[in-house]
Amino acid sequence: MPNRVRHDEVATVVQVLEAFRKLDPDLPIQYALSFMTIAQSDGISIGELAERLAIAQSSASRNVAALSRWHSFGKAGLDLVQAQEDPRERRRKIVTLTDQGRAFLAELRAIVNPPDNRRAVAVKSA
Repeated sequence: MPNRVRHDEVATVVQVLEAFRKLDPDLPIQYALSFMTIAQSDGISIGELAERLAIAQSSASRNVAALSRWHSFGKAGLDLVQAQEDPRERRRKIVTLTDQGRAFLAELRAIVNPPDNRRAVAVKSA
């Protein structure tokens, strides 16, 4: 019999996707993947982000711009990340989470591992 996905696991994924959709109803999945990759490796370069996601560096730059304070053409971004020039290599941009990005990550963590679950896991392991 094949492994079955539990209903609560699917519900958790749906809640995470809904959290991204609250940020922007038309948010491309590539932006969500970019955010999660940056969150996983805070201080990643745009080139490394492109490599990990197997996308062009120009696409990674656009994703970072959309997730930053200002998107393009003066349009407001999501202010979840910031890109700064690497002081050792000026052409290289280093991407980190903003305070708002860290708060959103905490929201996602609470969805994936709600406070009630943390207590239940602690009790089981005791």
